[in-house]
Amino acid sequence: MSPRVPRPSSGLFADPRPIEAIGDLFANVWQVCYVTPDLDRGMEELRDLFGVENSTEVPVEGATFMKGGKPVAWEPRVAMGARGGMIIELIEPVSGEVDFEKLLGEHGMSFEYTILIPDRARLAYVDTTAQLGHYLELCQLQKADTDFFSGLIAESA
Repeated sequence: MSPRVPRPSSGLFADPRPIEAIGDLFANVWQVCYVTPDLDRGMEELRDLFGVENSTEVPVEGATFMKGGKPVAWEPRVAMGARGGMIIELIEPVSGEVDFEKLLGEHGMSFEYTILIPDRARLAYVDTTAQLGHYLELCQLQKADTDFFSGLIAESA
């Protein structure tokens, strides 16, 4: 077992600084998300290749997937895991819409999709493929999810 990684004195989910430049989106990064065609295989590879042994499939019931502010059909499978620090999320799009304001607009970017999980989280996907080669997922969490993620990290190696 590896030694525990010390937590910052301000807490893992400290309030982020104001978003005034695109680079501010990277402040307080606590999660990386990957889209996979096979969640079970992805969880196995996280465990066997990367040592993320506690990857757990999480429920998504009640979540609303939105494009341009309008709900669209969406069915994913989602898993999360950690190893003493950053959370790794895997998403397997199963069916429905699965392709992934002002400051973003000034830089030619926009929220392509948003997700609302009642009483848990609001997520937005920003198309940064031209700049970074991938989408960014931005999360605003409520206490239920920060408690879940804090426990996931605490239970990891």
